[in-house]
Amino acid sequence: MRVISRLRPDGVDVFDAAMDLVRTFPTPPPGSYKDPGTQGYAAPAARDRLAYATEDAVVLIDPDGRPQWRFDLGVRGPGRGVAAVDVAFSADDALVWVYAPDAMADRGEDVWFALDAATGEVRARHVLPTVGHGGNQCALPDGRMLLGVGEGQDGVRIYLAGPGTPQAGPGTSQAGPGTSLHDFGWDDRVLIAASPDGSQFMTVGHEQEDLLIHDLPDGRTRLRLTAADFGFAARDEVFLEWSGGYLDEHTVIAVLAGVDDEAESADEEEWWRHYRVDARTGEVLGELRVTTIDQYDLTPLGDGTYVITDTDGTPRRM
Repeated sequence: MRVISRLRPDGVDVFDAAMDLVRTFPTPPPGSYKDPGTQGYAAPAARDRLAYATEDAVVLIDPDGRPQWRFDLGVRGPGRGVAAVDVAFSADDALVWVYAPDAMADRGEDVWFALDAATGEVRARHVLPTVGHGGNQCALPDGRMLLGVGEGQDGVRIYLAGPGTPQAGPGTSQAGPGTSLHDFGWDDRVLIAASPDGSQFMTVGHEQEDLLIHDLPDGRTRLRLTAADFGFAARDEVFLEWSGGYLDEHTVIAVLAGVDDEAESADEEEWWRHYRVDARTGEVLGELRVTTIDQYDLTPLGDGTYVITDTDGTPRRM
């Protein structure tokens, strides 16, 4: 099960499986456009360390906030656009993967690093042909990592790296044996999640027109669903959200949203619903009747449970 954590003004809260607070790691507070403070962050399964990124470095700290190592990314160029560094642990917690949007930060080309979690030393370095605003990563149980790079209106690119990955596409790798980079070659798919067993992954179209289930490692499309598969007519203005994920090995949660033009108030115009889908057959198993603060609040954990935000702002596992 993935480690549950939340960014707060005074640090990052890390919870155990029962949703009890284990500790709060002190980190720079989330800031403003000019000084964003803490960006990506991640904790290992032991919950005894935290890796977090600012715009110019990745730092691993102990529970008291003492740095164990620091990996400098370089000085960000003045007046550059929004670009957030993403951080994730590998499934075995041996590596810290870092997506650095260096092109947008005026530091050169975008780079995807794999750092030794114990020392911060570079174990793999992949130069990407992207100009990303940010990225999200999905750890696979065999040690590989998926990365989705968002390039704003220019679309999204998805990559796979790690042991046993066949190298393909324009990316340049500078890494040890078995850590090649694979470019799926798409520019219109948003990476949502990978299945718990690492056999497939889920994407949503950049234009939010469909949801696809892909096989790993080749990316072949196994299933495609549109709003029509959930009972909506073509005239309905309904779209797939860039959210959801794997409820368990064989079930995904899809989020559909739309606007009710006949709503009595502006607050009621926008709506969203969560649906369970069989990831093997594409069968829609029914609506997951749950109330969330927005379309992105629900986080599936892969073991049949999910986390939402309660009315008092605390995370709740269901």
